Amino acid sequence: MVCYSLVIATLHDGGSLEDCLASLAELRNAAPFEVIIVDQNGDDRLVALLEAFAVTLEIVHERVAFRGASRARNHGARLARGAWLGFPDDDCRLLPDALSEVARAIAEQDVHVVTGQTIDEDGCPNVLGWKQQPVLFTRRTMFGCLTEATLFVRRDSFLTVGGFDERFGPGAAFPAAEGIDLMNRLFAILGEGKACYRPQVKMKHPTKIPPWNGWAVSRFHAYAIGDGALIAKNPQPHMLNWGLRTLVSAAIQMFSLRPWRGLAFAARIAGLIRGFLGFHIASWRA
Repeated sequence: MVCYSLVIATLHDGGSLEDCLASLAELRNAAPFEVIIVDQNGDDRLVALLEAFAVTLEIVHERVAFRGASRARNHGARLARGAWLGFPDDDCRLLPDALSEVARAIAEQDVHVVTGQTIDEDGCPNVLGWKQQPVLFTRRTMFGCLTEATLFVRRDSFLTVGGFDERFGPGAAFPAAEGIDLMNRLFAILGEGKACYRPQVKMKHPTKIPPWNGWAVSRFHAYAIGDGALIAKNPQPHMLNWGLRTLVSAAIQMFSLRPWRGLAFAARIAGLIRGFLGFHIASWRA
């Protein structure tokens, strides 16, 4: 019986998916799991790779004719047989005990969501300022407790709220914040006390910023568009508070002495405003 379904949306893979699958093949003490590859490439580039790993992993290769990470993850979730879903990025590598630590969290606490942390090649936390102690998180504290890649959720709960909002995430109009939006809707049906963060659930993720450069500026801007749309969609007190703190922090960082860093945070402010207005304009047109 499959306990976990790991849904990996991939597009234009340049080799990182191989490292991701290799890490899954090395998981220790893990309950039975399947790997659902939602392939958006439109060609055969992954066939040989997936055939090679099919010897050690239970792989479902699902080719699709659309693009968009959230849509791909939702598609994979509908195919899943596991009671729990995970959504590792195709450039992530799970540490050997990651799934067994998820199982430990589920056994110890009556939760519907378990999240973990990302680390760099040296084992240091990256992407977010992760806590180093386990905690039950809430609507107010969820912003520092999850990214999409570190999220594990009960499949029935995921499907009940309709999965990821396909307007959010890479390849969509608002290219970020899909995980927080999902978690916000999960809290609406689960209430508090059903989501836990466990730093023992670890996966390696490339550190993309720093360096501070033009690419970092464009990335900050794109992600902020998603954040701004998230606030527009969910104008609740905890969202508005988070948005205000984000704006103030970005305004302070904008005056950094490092030119590219300051420009990146200026782009973040512009992105937040663009996403907030863009969501309302799109809703009005719809």
